[in-house]
Amino acid sequence: MDIFKVHDSIINDYQTYIESFVNIKNDYIKKKVADEISSGKLWPRPLIQFNPSYKPGRSVSEMIDDGLLHNEIGNIFKGYNLYEHQVEAITLGSKGKNFVVTSGTGSGKSLTFLGTIFNYLLNNKPSKGIKAIIIYPMNALINSQNEEITKFKKLFEEETGKDFPISYAQYTGQEKEDDRKKVWDNLPDIILTNYMMLELILTRLGEEGMRKSIYKSLKYVVFDELHTYRGRQGSDVGLLIRRLKAKCNNSISCIGTSATMISGGTIQDQKKKVAEVASTFFGAKFEPDQIIIESLVPSLSLSRQNDLKPSVIDVIIKGIDKDAGYIELLKNSLAQWLEKQIALKELDDGMIVRNKPMTIEQIIQALIDFTGLPNENCSKAIEDLLQWIAGVNVMSDKNANKTILPFKLHQFISQTGSVYLTLDKENKDKILTLQAGVYISKDDGDKKPIYPVVFSRESGHEYICVTKNPETKKLDPREFSDWNVNEEEEGEGNLSGYLLFGENIWEDEEIRNLPDAWLNPKGDKVIKKYRDRMPKKIWFNELGQYSEMQPLNIGGWQLGWFMSHKLLFDPTSGTFYDARTSEGTKLTKLGSEGRSTSTTILSFNILRQLAEAGYHEQKQKVLSFTDNRQDAALQSGHFNDFIQTLHLRTGINSAVHAGEKGYLEFAEIGDCIFTALDLKQDDYAISMAEFAGPRKENENALKDFLIYKVLYDLRRSWRVVLPNLEQCGLLKITYKYMEETLEDPEFINQIKTGFVGLVE
Repeated sequence: MDIFKVHDSIINDYQTYIESFVNIKNDYIKKKVADEISSGKLWPRPLIQFNPSYKPGRSVSEMIDDGLLHNEIGNIFKGYNLYEHQVEAITLGSKGKNFVVTSGTGSGKSLTFLGTIFNYLLNNKPSKGIKAIIIYPMNALINSQNEEITKFKKLFEEETGKDFPISYAQYTGQEKEDDRKKVWDNLPDIILTNYMMLELILTRLGEEGMRKSIYKSLKYVVFDELHTYRGRQGSDVGLLIRRLKAKCNNSISCIGTSATMISGGTIQDQKKKVAEVASTFFGAKFEPDQIIIESLVPSLSLSRQNDLKPSVIDVIIKGIDKDAGYIELLKNSLAQWLEKQIALKELDDGMIVRNKPMTIEQIIQALIDFTGLPNENCSKAIEDLLQWIAGVNVMSDKNANKTILPFKLHQFISQTGSVYLTLDKENKDKILTLQAGVYISKDDGDKKPIYPVVFSRESGHEYICVTKNPETKKLDPREFSDWNVNEEEEGEGNLSGYLLFGENIWEDEEIRNLPDAWLNPKGDKVIKKYRDRMPKKIWFNELGQYSEMQPLNIGGWQLGWFMSHKLLFDPTSGTFYDARTSEGTKLTKLGSEGRSTSTTILSFNILRQLAEAGYHEQKQKVLSFTDNRQDAALQSGHFNDFIQTLHLRTGINSAVHAGEKGYLEFAEIGDCIFTALDLKQDDYAISMAEFAGPRKENENALKDFLIYKVLYDLRRSWRVVLPNLEQCGLLKITYKYMEETLEDPEFINQIKTGFVGLVE
């Protein structure tokens, strides 16, 4: 699988989906928005991060032989060889000292505190009660850690034939009542929880037994992902730790882990700063030597840079064989350069640290600077090398070889917000940006107000979001969702609304096109109730100053139209709306997607790309972290609804095109779509039927349901992020025999005869 092609396909599909909702009539704005999106403002080029090799330390058995760990630890972590940072952390932990481990993903941070806690529990043969609390920022991490400890438990019991000597339980607030009672009745040695539940454990009446046990027996407090506790939340949790420690009988050991805490400066400076943060957070003294950072080593044998350059040039010119094997990759000089110059960085003291992630363009440019070769040569060499590395590492998993420079792509995707522009008269003077703000600086240093722009879903005409300020006589920018009503000044109506460019937005004679209920009995004036919803002429300049009368000096001013929030009709398309219709159904920002929609679309595209790349169904997976069960349920429901809708519409489309007619009549909907979907009985029936009669009843029930679902889906949907087939222009709904009837001369003659008086 070419990960870069897969990535490009995913982003291109997502971009196409997002852009499909944006109907922009103004050619100038349309081009500017397209240029901004193409330049990577919403989804910049991905960063490539390499996972370097961690420096080997000692084996668990060696630490047991030295008396640092209990003998039974060898059965829990049987065959484990530790990294150097793990050895340093567990050594500190075995001496009862506080520590913080900062190292990359997959570096075994969890083992540092689990090893420390297990060792204490085995050495002290503790009585019943809670000795350690491990706090995670997300319940998903708690579930994962619980599974890991269970694996250690099974390994121990298989190796020794004895019961696992350590008890543990997760306590997140999402467990059933029976599970919580089991924890209350049989207090475990270790509790896995989150900081909100810890707060409740220390305050609620139902957890009084747990609370007393913690105060009596607690020895360790561990915070995973320490970097997530910042700002007010960090202060709250810091005070929670102090409350906990103040009532505990034992001296509490504090442990923290994090993938990253701080960057910049020397290693010693970083340790000192992390020690200060940890001391403040835990309310305990941390020295720099209690901060453990990752120790890295090269995966490849590195040559001196001066000796490496000729061989790197030679490799690029000859080209890379992406099908070559493990040994050839170890010896490849371009791979050695990639590790030394891109993946790793050597400090002045000789210590090796991981380098900052780079885009592939930055890596290619670094290679161009190093070799002096053209861009096309260096670009092909880097892409071929990365694909070679990926292929070799896939085989390494099968052959139990050590992986070489594994890497991952980090893609940041911003939600599409609003377009912002200035009110200049000429397009060439207008400043357009996707960055939110109130003012923007010109080249001469002056500041201009910038205004959010939304677009009519029907016509694509731009609507500028403004609020009239009667005191300053200025149009103030407002966000699409912000608006207010002036209730004090009679006749002012709603001061929040929209500014429309153009002189031909509204003409007085168009009143006749308004609904009768909006007009007086003569039909020549709008009644008071709807008067302030009509487009009103307004003159304005680039500074946002406005006048409702034409200025005497018209230079620099332009004519526009003001419409109050909320819109009852769209003069640019002639569309009228129900008063209850939301503003987001009439107008759209640059994109209409929310977090759930974005996650669904991206997840679906990733799974589709994995399928097209030939991955087995069991390997077509997406891992997602969600804060709580409610959000997970919302996201899974959103995804399931999306997929179900796609299945239904695929069935509609297939059924329409399956027959020779090329269309479906209403009476055929159920049967034809049922046939197109080709579902087995166990796909839809709760009660499976073996015989023809009951089986036919199941089929008829599904057909009735499909008719309902199809009609519901084909109505004009409020789901602007999932328009139906007719709205997408993929399906046409019409009356039976309508075209033939309209072409019948006799029918036309009868219509003319019946309505001739009205026509005259």
